[in-house]
Amino acid sequence: MNKRLSAIILGVGVALVFSCSGKDRDGEVIHFWQFWDVAFVEPLVREFEAKHPGVRVEIEQLTWKSGLEKIQAAVASGTQPDLCELGSTWVPRFSYEGVLEDLTAVYNEIADSFLMWESAMWKGRVYGLPWVQGSRVLFYNKSLFRSAGLDPEEPPRTWKDLLDAAKRIHALGTDIHGFGLNLGERYVLYKKFMAFAWGNGGRILGDDGSVLFDSPENLEALEFYLELADYSLKEKQEVLDHYFKSGKLGIQISGAWNLRNYSIEAPGLEYGVALVPKPSEEKGVHASFAGAEILIVFKNSKKKESALELARFLHDYPRARALSVSEQSVFPAAKRALSDSTFLRDAKRRVFVEQAFTSRSAPAHPGWIEMEDLINRSLEEVLYGRKEPAGALKKAAAGVKAIVTKYE
Repeated sequence: MNKRLSAIILGVGVALVFSCSGKDRDGEVIHFWQFWDVAFVEPLVREFEAKHPGVRVEIEQLTWKSGLEKIQAAVASGTQPDLCELGSTWVPRFSYEGVLEDLTAVYNEIADSFLMWESAMWKGRVYGLPWVQGSRVLFYNKSLFRSAGLDPEEPPRTWKDLLDAAKRIHALGTDIHGFGLNLGERYVLYKKFMAFAWGNGGRILGDDGSVLFDSPENLEALEFYLELADYSLKEKQEVLDHYFKSGKLGIQISGAWNLRNYSIEAPGLEYGVALVPKPSEEKGVHASFAGAEILIVFKNSKKKESALELARFLHDYPRARALSVSEQSVFPAAKRALSDSTFLRDAKRRVFVEQAFTSRSAPAHPGWIEMEDLINRSLEEVLYGRKEPAGALKKAAAGVKAIVTKYE
């Protein structure tokens, strides 16, 4: 059966379900857990309710600090919502545990129109819909570049350029720092380091599941990162952002949320954004981390059909675009966003769109949450001077291999 016929059958089936169950839906409540400010999501949900009289959606806002644990506890106690937003690195674990509704039929219908599907896949099946996505790019302070004798219109393109700029800015004064290097918080450090490793051809896992974290490519990237650390402020993202907007940090890798934040909190800040530097002009790519927010339906929901309909409504481009425009820190996962003038007319936002073409995601593996903690600890040991890069990577790779074996 071809994809087009499958899509027609699926569409007819969904239509029949809802046309035959209109009375049953009167007074139905869909519980939706998500991470955005409710003010951005509520208009989209109310639009859905207006199109589905008798259906009400209850929205709960989660936090990135405790959201994962809350979702895990709800699944364990059987009190999970009907529809939920998951960070892309969490989906494989829940897929492996068998608690998510299989959405492969929807994928077969719309696969070619969206990015970031790999984050929603496990063993050839699809368990979520990529909603919005975001990458990380290089932010640099043009005023500090000028003070350090650097061309403010020529951001670093290579590792050598980046190291040279960080050194020269770091030398400007005791409270001025060349580069912002993340330490001491969840979900962040590996994203910044792996940008350089991915750009150098490094990986964490191979396509066959083999562990590649102690590869020569990753070692070369970590040795460069350690050299860069000598001219860096080593802090949490919130502190790095504060130093940058205060004009005391020359360069950092960060996300599009700062385009909005800096326009409000530091309107006079003279800065630019650029692709993450690659190893050299002759080698590598301008790689970075890209993450997605994935809409999933829990298998045990008693309102799966309605939850899926809400998921598809929010997933459709007009709603994903509306959320992205309101939030100003993400972009729709739909490929249409890559040619949407809304995201291209501004020079800074255009860099984020360009970076998306060469960005990478964490491995889609159920053990990723454990791998991430292990990798972050190993990187911190190197950056704090407690371990040599080669030994740290070798130890981390052994730990990652043990995690892979655990889930085989």
